[in-house]
Amino acid sequence: AVFVGGDIAKQLPKEAKRFQGIDKSWVKIMGRAHENINIVVCCTGDETMGQLLPHLLEQLELCQKSLTGYLEKKRLIFPRFFFVSDPVLLEILGQASDSHTIQAHLLSVFDNVKTVDFHEKDYDRITAINSREPETIQLEKTIMAQGNVELWLGQLLEMSKMSVHSV
Repeated sequence: AVFVGGDIAKQLPKEAKRFQGIDKSWVKIMGRAHENINIVVCCTGDETMGQLLPHLLEQLELCQKSLTGYLEKKRLIFPRFFFVSDPVLLEILGQASDSHTIQAHLLSVFDNVKTVDFHEKDYDRITAINSREPETIQLEKTIMAQGNVELWLGQLLEMSKMSVHSV
C-alpha cells in the first residue's frame, strides 16, 4: 500500500512501477502455489522459483533503499520525524491527504501535544493545541494543514512555540 498512491508514489514513480511489477509476479507465484497441492513440487518443479524469487528480493531491496532515502529527506525537513519509526512515518505520510489523521501521532512528534483543534468550517485550519492534562492553547495565527505534512507540521511547531511564549 506504500507505493499505491499519494505523495510517495508521486515522489518515487520508478519504485512505484517496480513495486507493481514485483506485486504482480508475487500474485502469480501465489496463484500457482494455490493450484498445486504438493508444496515440494511447487517449489522445485521448475527453475522459475529458483530464479524469480532471488530477482524479486533484489528488486524489493532496491525499493527499500529508495524508500529509506525518501524518509531521510522528510526527516531532514522536519527533524522530529527522527523520533518515529519508519512504519509510523510511512503511515503519517501515507495519510497526509487528510490532515485530521495526524491526531493519532502528535504525541510521538510533539512534546505533550495530544491533539489539535480544527476550525469548525475550514476543515484543514488548525486553531489550537491541546495537552494531555487537558490544557488548550489558542494559536496566535492559525495553521493551514495542507500540502506536504512535514512543512505544515514545521509551521505548527513554530506557531506552538510562539503561542506558548505569549501565554
